[in-house]
Amino acid sequence: MSGQNIVCFANDWDADPTSKHQVMKILARSNRVLWVNSIGLRRPGATAQDASRIIAKVKKFARGPVCVAPNLHVLTPLAIPFHDMPSVPTINAWLLSRYIRSQAKRLGMTRFQMWSFMPTTAPLVPYLKPDKLIYYCVDEWSAFTFLNSQLMEQMEHSLIQQSHVVITTAEKLYATKRHLNPNTHLISHGVDSEHFAQAQSGSTEVAPELRSLPKPVIGFWGLIGEWIDLDLIRLVAQRHPEWSIALIGKADVSCAAFQGMPNIHLIGPRSYKALPGFAKGFTAAILPFKVNRLTENVNPIKLREYLAAGLPVVSTALPEVKQYEKVIAIAHSPDEFVTYLEAAVLDTSESATNKRREAISQDSWEARVEHMSRLVEAC
Repeated sequence: MSGQNIVCFANDWDADPTSKHQVMKILARSNRVLWVNSIGLRRPGATAQDASRIIAKVKKFARGPVCVAPNLHVLTPLAIPFHDMPSVPTINAWLLSRYIRSQAKRLGMTRFQMWSFMPTTAPLVPYLKPDKLIYYCVDEWSAFTFLNSQLMEQMEHSLIQQSHVVITTAEKLYATKRHLNPNTHLISHGVDSEHFAQAQSGSTEVAPELRSLPKPVIGFWGLIGEWIDLDLIRLVAQRHPEWSIALIGKADVSCAAFQGMPNIHLIGPRSYKALPGFAKGFTAAILPFKVNRLTENVNPIKLREYLAAGLPVVSTALPEVKQYEKVIAIAHSPDEFVTYLEAAVLDTSESATNKRREAISQDSWEARVEHMSRLVEAC
């Protein structure tokens, strides 16, 4: 697919890179993309964090479209963040559509495809009137505890039924969405193998935050949200006080469970560019997800990133990790998780590393986007 105009609705561009960023960066190589920052999924609270987020959004709104890469602009709209109040979705849809259309027109995008990663965009579709609508579904939105589950389900159903193509990233998402739209497809996440293979390069230095930590270093990167099993991480730290556990990423939940655990290191958010340096300092990597309705629909990108870096991986029993069971350890209990980690920190031979990297050698983002492009062109 080339020469198209794409208006994409996703989370904020400057958030941690996700599948959305990967897909749009590749599409922007031969199409023009206007990335619309998050229009909000939840009500803001009376917190300093939410207040600062609102101020930042207003400042970005004032700038209009910002070019962040060739053919790729980012736009920050303002919306009334009370989606569950009567009439608010309709008012938002009218205001947002007028604003987004005017900004797209400034960029020469009079007609465009609409790619949405957010159910809350459903009311905008009749006003935006895109040539084609593509819904890219990466989560079971109604399973997030901080969202209005009934409203998310209603909006998502509406968006799916209006879509020309629906892309799902996990088997369970595909199974639960396809009855709403016959043109629903399963395309799992890809990986930037070249980027994470830098962990095996002699020229890549271990991240400075890890250099002084006692080995082995058990690593994790990503958002520490409600889906992460903090008790499981604490158990690992208790069983092996001689290990170092390094958690890279923003914490969206209280980490009070880690108090008194000197071998758990909350390093905080780090750039995508820095991750190979962290991977080089990890002895093994973990996917300590709770297994519930939310995570049963998740296809964790970080699993492929860990494997591309050649790392031994131990995961809880998420449905989507089973396809890699020959190269990772899948634990069905906390005790198993610890036992498998004890073996993983010793599984660092060159042959084992190469086997893990080979397992994801065909999972490039370019191949995934090419598949999506064919589906869109055919509809």
